[in-house]
This record gives sequence, C-alpha cells and structure tokens, in this order.
Amino acid sequence: GPMLLSGYGSYGVSNDPSFSREDIPLMDRGLVIAVAHIRGGGEMGRYWYEKEGKYLNKMNTFNDFVDVAEHLVATGWTAPGKLAITGRSAGGLLMGNAVNMRPELFRCAVAAVPFVDMMVSMCDSSIPLTTGEWEEWGNP
Repeated sequence: GPMLLSGYGSYGVSNDPSFSREDIPLMDRGLVIAVAHIRGGGEMGRYWYEKEGKYLNKMNTFNDFVDVAEHLVATGWTAPGKLAITGRSAGGLLMGNAVNMRPELFRCAVAAVPFVDMMVSMCDSSIPLTTGEWEEWGNP
C-alpha cells in the first residue's frame, strides 16, 4: 500500500519514531508511516555516525536509505508507485541523493528546507553557520 518513508542520517541525531498529529490524516487515508534508521544518525551509537556515516563514508547514508526503501518494496509493504519519501534539512540532502540514485523507486519526494547545494555552502565562509558545519561535512 501507500507509504511515507522518512529519513535524516546526519549529525549523529537519532530519528526516533514518535507520534505526530500531522500523520493522522495520512494514516486515515491508508498510508503507512516508516522511519529509516541509517548510518550518519545516532540510532546505533557514535561509531555508526563518526566512522560509518560521515566524510568519506557519507555515501553509506544514501545507500542505506535506498536499501531500506528496496527492502520495504521487496517485502510487500509498498510499491515504487506508492512510495513517498521525506526529509528535512540534512534529510533534504538525503532526498536529493535518493531520487538521483533510484528515481524509479519513489513516487514523490518532499525535501523540506533541504541542504542540497553543499559545495556552494561549504566553500563560502561568509554564509552563517558554514564554518561550524565544516566539522560535519568537511572543509573543502
């Protein structure tokens, strides 16, 4: 059936499932809400973030998310024509990568306040917060 899969996978932040009143109208219409726990997040501890989901290993974050989506399709929870994905901020970066990696897997993507132009942002130290972000994304 129809599904909304969310993901984040950055800063070592755990994306714990929680009640959200915004999900009620979706669930009333038959959508299943799923949360992908992927490397870069904190769900499996600091190593999962520091060593497995950051810098040169950041691609693991994007691969993990696509793997979760593929698993949900393969096990019958949803289908590519019924799978929507969403992520905010660094989760928007995740959405951009996911739809570029596997466009046929997703019906739609909602990238809320997405951080998608990383090179421009990280190379311009005059943008507020940029230098503080170098610890997460690297200093080009």
